[in-house]
Amino acid sequence: MYWFNILLAAVYLPLCFLYAWFEGRKKATGFIGTLLLVLLLPFIGYWIVEILSNKKAKGCEWCGNKYNEAEYCGLCGKNEAGDIRPGFISKK
Repeated sequence: MYWFNILLAAVYLPLCFLYAWFEGRKKATGFIGTLLLVLLLPFIGYWIVEILSNKKAKGCEWCGNKYNEAEYCGLCGKNEAGDIRPGFISKK
């Protein structure tokens, strides 16, 4: 049973670190907060982090969508440079 705990820790700890590295840097809790949540509250911590909002939404300067968090705006389909996303179909 001792080897099972070591194996579990050897798999769980790197997964927590990777999740905190890729997702935590974008979220309001940051890397350290995400890592602590996922380590201390294994199943609940993941959902808490997923529910939290991103640090700061980029917004869209072209259409005024202040909640845009993606590279291309979901409303007008433009990025920061004003280029339209390939395959974007206007809703107008």
